[in-house]
Amino acid sequence: MNLFAEPPQPASRRLWPVLSRHNKRTPPPDGFDVVGSWFHGKYAQKAIKADRTERAQRIVEASDALINHSDAAIRELIDDVRTAVLLGTDRAGSIDNAFAVTREVIRRELGLSLYVEQVIGGLIMADGACAEMATGEGKTVTAILPTALLGWSGRGVHVLTVNDYLANRDAEITSPVYKRLGLSVGVVIDDTPRSKRKAAYDSDITYAADKQIVFDYLRDQLDTPPAASLAGALLHEISGDGEPEWHSKVVHRGFNAVIIDEVDSILIDEAATPAIIAAEELGEGSGEDPTGAHHKTAALIARDLVLDTDYKVDRKLRHVEITDEGRERLRELTQSLPAFWTGPRRSEEIVRTALIAKEIQVLGDDYIIRDDKVEIVDRSTGRVLEGRQWQMGLHQAVEAKEGLDPTRARRTSTRISYARFFQQYRHLAGMSGTLSEVANELWRTYDVAVVRVPTHRPVIREEREDIVYSTEQEKLDAVVNKVVEVHSTGQPVLVGTRSVLTSETIGKMLAERGIECNILNAEREAEEAAIVQVAGKVGAVTVATNMAGRGTDIKLDPKSVELGGLFVIGTERNSERRVDRQLFGRSGRQGDPGVAQMHVSLDDQLIHSSGLPPLIWLARTTMFKPFQSLLWKQAQLLASRRAASHRMTTAKSDSWQELAMHTAKR
Repeated sequence: MNLFAEPPQPASRRLWPVLSRHNKRTPPPDGFDVVGSWFHGKYAQKAIKADRTERAQRIVEASDALINHSDAAIRELIDDVRTAVLLGTDRAGSIDNAFAVTREVIRRELGLSLYVEQVIGGLIMADGACAEMATGEGKTVTAILPTALLGWSGRGVHVLTVNDYLANRDAEITSPVYKRLGLSVGVVIDDTPRSKRKAAYDSDITYAADKQIVFDYLRDQLDTPPAASLAGALLHEISGDGEPEWHSKVVHRGFNAVIIDEVDSILIDEAATPAIIAAEELGEGSGEDPTGAHHKTAALIARDLVLDTDYKVDRKLRHVEITDEGRERLRELTQSLPAFWTGPRRSEEIVRTALIAKEIQVLGDDYIIRDDKVEIVDRSTGRVLEGRQWQMGLHQAVEAKEGLDPTRARRTSTRISYARFFQQYRHLAGMSGTLSEVANELWRTYDVAVVRVPTHRPVIREEREDIVYSTEQEKLDAVVNKVVEVHSTGQPVLVGTRSVLTSETIGKMLAERGIECNILNAEREAEEAAIVQVAGKVGAVTVATNMAGRGTDIKLDPKSVELGGLFVIGTERNSERRVDRQLFGRSGRQGDPGVAQMHVSLDDQLIHSSGLPPLIWLARTTMFKPFQSLLWKQAQLLASRRAASHRMTTAKSDSWQELAMHTAKR
């Protein structure tokens, strides 16, 4: 379908949401189809890479030729290229001309002349692919090129970021460019009232965090009656009865195009958990536990049960199994309890959930407590998954474990996996500094290829060999000693941790040594911008979960450059190698100097959950570097495969849930 066809007329706005439902929902390839899909992806990647550098160079030269044009001449050129894009003739030529004019407008409005490499990134995204661009390469302004191009269609473009702060910041930075190009810009953040969200989505370009777009879609689903089909919309259009009542509640107008910043964080990391809106509180006669009283009792019972005697824990699979001794002990403990506990299977299941909360879900690692609420933290990113809850009573079990009043049990009103949601878009593209490791998964799930963009300046960051310690405490002591040593020279330091708990621990240890530091993690997200702003200054020490501050560059002052740039110290390898690369990429941006080194221990969570006891034994007894290197590589490989399998299961489960919900409505 031609993306650049003439936009629909305002009078037919009620038809567009129905007509725009792409609903591709292509099931991931299976069996021998996986091989065919892989070759198809490589072919698509090669086709997108062809002639990109030469083409981008021609665009830059054409744009440079516009420097002496008057503002009136530029306005005429904008009208000409917009018309050419909408007509759809000579698509490649019209895109090149549009990019050249847009680049000149960016120079006039923002004072930035996009590099050839940034233009390459824009061309990749215009082709519906993902551009791997290193940290500090200017992804925010690069996104203007494909966004403006798609915005001229009149059907709307969503530009997504990982949080509200970045959405607001990016919209503010780029708005002058879009305004000059004749495009309107809207922003949706938490504080945006529902009454104003429709206007924001009706803009040519809408900036928002992914959670805003997804949950607004789910709320629209609740407000839209099942009969709101194409036939129903046509009848309203023909009869002239005006807008139906439900139409005024729906904020989205369709899913035409999306450009995603930090695309791996949104399409991969966030995809591990479906977005769910739960409502319709359960009543006392429903057979459920609406007040959470049973979870409180189960939490007390779980405290009395003994690990390895009453139950066993598989930390690799994050699973708990109650033993025969545990079942006997459970029967003794529940004899005097209310009738609910007389059912052995029911009581065992709720206690097993309480044991998972006790043994598997770790405060400061899997979740934090904020405003007396349990909020889930993504293990791979360190970010809070706002609006998410664990299912099957686990969330209430964790609340009971922490002494909080469990939230009332609710039924799922509507839900969607990230895979199914983003498959709705006709044009899907994005950018990130770390995509190579998930390129195959992005192709299998979303049909988007990944193309790496060369850096504008050579990367001169020094990446040192990992230092391995036997125990967690030895590692943390060594990290603190290293920070003290580097800080004494004035060189700025960034310490990356996997969990909130570790970041707070290191912060306390540094304070005991007289080192002032800024701590950035899921509990301090509101301070993110201010902390990142000073992280590259002389003498700065920042301790952050690995992905905290992602999307904002750590800029060095001149003295910090002289001292060797930002010194990044990692305290644990992550389950995904790309997260390690993202952390190291905070140093050495745009040709700056920098140093990065990882400190790891054989007590690390990645190693404990790897299921590789022979390699762990060899690494611990011999401390032989080849064994250690192999251990971490295998542990990361297995962990990333498990994570990918979990995301696939989430997508399949979502499809079954959707089918069940639709069947129930009939």
